[in-house]
Amino acid sequence: MIKFFRHVRLHLMEKNKTSKYFKYAIGEIVLVVIGILIALQVSNWNNDRLETNHLHSYYEKLVKELEQEILITNFEIKETNNLGIMQKRVLEILNVKNKNDIPELISVLGSVPTSWSLGVSTEIFDEFISQGLLAKVEDGSLKKSLIKWQELINNSKDHDIYTNNQYNTLIEPYFSKHLNYSKIALPRYKKTLVQGGPETDFESLFNSMELWNITTLKLETTNSTLSNLKNMGKGLKELISALKKNIKTND
Repeated sequence: MIKFFRHVRLHLMEKNKTSKYFKYAIGEIVLVVIGILIALQVSNWNNDRLETNHLHSYYEKLVKELEQEILITNFEIKETNNLGIMQKRVLEILNVKNKNDIPELISVLGSVPTSWSLGVSTEIFDEFISQGLLAKVEDGSLKKSLIKWQELINNSKDHDIYTNNQYNTLIEPYFSKHLNYSKIALPRYKKTLVQGGPETDFESLFNSMELWNITTLKLETTNSTLSNLKNMGKGLKELISALKKNIKTND
């Protein structure tokens, strides 16, 4: 093709057809520019296609990670709700001050020094964010759900820090000093402990302002944990739905 253009130019110059030569030269330049633009467009299209495929491959991996996380979250909602019920019962028993309730107090008191972190698994999501893929999401609804999930993760981390600090600075010191933990631990933990040691004067706990306040504060934290878990569950469902919608659109 280049040789053909060169032959035409030489022919026009030999015939002294200068005006036609310039017209032809301009036309040739236009054709070259058009060719370059087409090549760039094809290259951009190919890059966009590869980028879209890369993005949607992460969508599929995110769905798997989030579906596993929603199972864990639903389990944690159930367990946290049970803890809250027991902690509330501790307060009711302490408030009534009935000696006959001491056996039940022993069975539920272990809920107060029991602390679980939310422990969200975000390995794939962290990769997605670190690679700057959030900025490439075009679907507004999906981007909104991804940002919301990121906020929920950050909130859960802050909540875990608060919960751990409360346990380490307030709850554990009190129970270590005033109660025989092996006696009041929840069944799942008690079976791994050695029974024995000094006896606890459970009747004296009825008048313990410290235990009353610790349990009240713990119940408050448990209620907050439950609220966070429910918000996370809702956010997970919304995000999974938005991801699946985009995956289906790309198929």
